[in-house]
Amino acid sequence: MFQDDQIFSVFMFAVSAYLFYMWWDDLRYYKKNGGKIRRGAFAGATSVPFKYCLWGAVAALLLLALHVSTEYSLGVVSEQTSFSYWAIFSWIAAAFVEELIFRGYLVVQNRGVVALALSILFFSLLFALAHPFVWNYEIPEGAWLFDGVWIFDFSAQPILSTIAIFECSLLFYILRFMPQNPNRSIMPCIMAHAAYNTGVYLVKLAQGFIA
Repeated sequence: MFQDDQIFSVFMFAVSAYLFYMWWDDLRYYKKNGGKIRRGAFAGATSVPFKYCLWGAVAALLLLALHVSTEYSLGVVSEQTSFSYWAIFSWIAAAFVEELIFRGYLVVQNRGVVALALSILFFSLLFALAHPFVWNYEIPEGAWLFDGVWIFDFSAQPILSTIAIFECSLLFYILRFMPQNPNRSIMPCIMAHAAYNTGVYLVKLAQGFIA
């Protein structure tokens, strides 16, 4: 997997850090100018009380606890995929990049509650299916990119993982559009996503799936 590759993981982390710096600069402009959004600013670069960011992180960890307990109750823990230590860099990078793309831009706003809810469901499904759990594209050693083989796996563990990502996406969208976040900041989403990914890494580490 690409996220196991040292160069790819560090590169993604560096790109994410740079984008986050630009996003943070838009946030500082917003605060400095009394809530005025800079022209061309990144989505969700607005302020929100920090306690709601903490709430998001706690909610994400509770959801992770539910997912882990479900895996143990169904006896599918041993079917998990192993990752390298370097994966943490790409996972932390994803906590910002994926939130900026999905919660920031891939949602229908200002078209009513129904349009908002349907777009959240649709893009959450897209977000879940974009993660390679029930599918994988394997490229044989020495082959070209387009000579790979699609492999599908609809066993319990991949399906559970896909459902877990779908539920995470719903939580992240709720954090952005909840009444307590009237400025529609994506900061609570970023914090929750980072907490969840870090939690997954630590759980896998404890289970022996990080090597």
